[in-house]
Amino acid sequence: MSLYALQKLIRDVNRRPQSREAYFQSPPKFAEGYDLAERERDALLKLDVGALYAMGVHGLLLRPFTILHKVAEPDYLKAIRGE
Repeated sequence: MSLYALQKLIRDVNRRPQSREAYFQSPPKFAEGYDLAERERDALLKLDVGALYAMGVHGLLLRPFTILHKVAEPDYLKAIRGE
């Protein structure tokens, strides 16, 4: 697992407008620029919040990322609680 690369990708999308634009144009293509494990890539592209959280993505990165994807707070909380 390459948690560092996954968190770096999420941080880049959260904080860098050019990265955010490139990500939303083509998430699979953008993800190719990061050394992600298959499982991480799948969770990222499916926006599987529960899986991303379980893999260790920090909440201070994950929540802003889900906000960019318009995930409501109750849905986010359910996902990280595994409900």
